Amino acid sequence: MRATTGSTAGVTLGALLAGGRSLRMGGGDKALRTLAGQPLIQHAIARLKPQVASLMLSANGDPARFSAFGLPVVADETAQFQGPLAGVLAALRFCAAFDPRVRFVASVSTDAPFIPDDLVARLGEALEADAGARVAVACSGGRRHHVIGLWRIEAADEIADALARGERRAETMVDRLGAVSVTFPDVVVGGRAIDPFFNINTPDELAFAEAVLAEGDSTRTLRVPPLLTSSTRGEEQRCAPILAVKPFVVGVAGWKNSGKTTLVARLVAHLVAQGFRVSTVKHTHHDISPDEANTDSDRHRAAGAHDVALVSPRRWRVGGVMREEAEPPLEAVVAALAPADIVIVEGYKRAAIPKIEVRRAGQGDGAPLAGRDPLVFAVASDSAVQADAVQTDVATFSLDDVAGLAAALLAKGFPEGGS
Repeated sequence: MRATTGSTAGVTLGALLAGGRSLRMGGGDKALRTLAGQPLIQHAIARLKPQVASLMLSANGDPARFSAFGLPVVADETAQFQGPLAGVLAALRFCAAFDPRVRFVASVSTDAPFIPDDLVARLGEALEADAGARVAVACSGGRRHHVIGLWRIEAADEIADALARGERRAETMVDRLGAVSVTFPDVVVGGRAIDPFFNINTPDELAFAEAVLAEGDSTRTLRVPPLLTSSTRGEEQRCAPILAVKPFVVGVAGWKNSGKTTLVARLVAHLVAQGFRVSTVKHTHHDISPDEANTDSDRHRAAGAHDVALVSPRRWRVGGVMREEAEPPLEAVVAALAPADIVIVEGYKRAAIPKIEVRRAGQGDGAPLAGRDPLVFAVASDSAVQADAVQTDVATFSLDDVAGLAAALLAKGFPEGGS
């Protein structure tokens, strides 16, 4: 691995973000989980250290548990869990207080063991070329990684103000800071093409990374030709992501005006709050145009969906990119989404996926799905149709029982408690 050269490295602090709650790993310190005989954090240190002037660790709780790594440990400014932006803010404040020579903070998740060795150099070039941008963020697989980036020290106050208002979404913050995006190609590890920002959130993903590293020497990481070469703001091209572990795909189906979109949005918000990465697919029978907004899919995104696909009979859109081709199979749509733990599909009543049926008084005509479709595992209904719903052996929930429906969904998708 080569060290970064140029003006950026000498005035950059590397911030290793380890403040997550690791819900999908069963709690505890994910950064201390072992990968190829070393803690995850050690992989991140090895890749980021040659690229920066110094390193620090953003983590809450007792700092002594990280003493073996010899890094300063900085906690969030508040005890309330505010997500990765709070870790970025802590690093920016740390620089201002202890080393005024630092101009930038490079933030990297400790659960991303394959980050590129030119990450800081390329982000620095993009940031220096755009005086109006206060952050440069990494992209791969057609999506931005909002907290893997290079931040100007001047961004601290705006981040602090947003967090004080309860605004925690990193995507919103980087847009407000005028983010410039830099796309990185896949890397080859153990003979496989891997997203350089593949991050480990579940035991299955940890096992995948272990298997990849077992197949070859991870220090011999080679570049493959970039599928995307532009590093301009607003880049909308996509390339196929590398999916390490298939997501659990589940449908929310029902007849017209049954309340599907509302339930999907509420499920997304609930599951995201629990630490899951959730993407969605929305099917519409109406044609869509490149400039047309879709209220329903926008609600998915506003609820916290990681990626959203909108599919019509004549064309479809994913990640803001319109694809001028006839409706593809659902499997192809899911494969085009950014990696996620769960994909919730709205519509597709006849798809061969597990489903929650939605029923509501006043909905469009149509016979109940439960009892006819063996893949329906739960029914969500309002009180007016509750009695009808329980005529089947399928579990029935109130439309407002989002926690109960989410628990049923997780039990169906992760029966061994892998979440």
